[in-house]
Amino acid sequence: MNLLVPLLITSVVAIAGWFVVHLLSSKKDRENKRHDLRIQYLIEAWRSLEKASNRDDLSPSKSDLERAIADIQLFGSRRQIELAQKFAEDFAKTGNATLDELLEDLRQD
Repeated sequence: MNLLVPLLITSVVAIAGWFVVHLLSSKKDRENKRHDLRIQYLIEAWRSLEKASNRDDLSPSKSDLERAIADIQLFGSRRQIELAQKFAEDFAKTGNATLDELLEDLRQD
């Protein structure tokens, strides 16, 4: 009995430690995956916006432009979302808008 109690306590502590480390590791893995996906979508949005900027004919890239704005609204920072909305509103009103500030913010992020 004197040998069993210390072994049992040691085993319980080891199993509890393993469980806590597993939970923390899983959480960290999910956060890293979410971060990687966010960056991947924002890079693709930046490429689409850059491709559409300074073009006379946006017909072939309108859907790419719309998808890029939607991705920024989903994955972007509050500032990026505001800049994307401002671009969309200006573009809808005049048919012409600048992407410089939005592209710069995406690049910095």
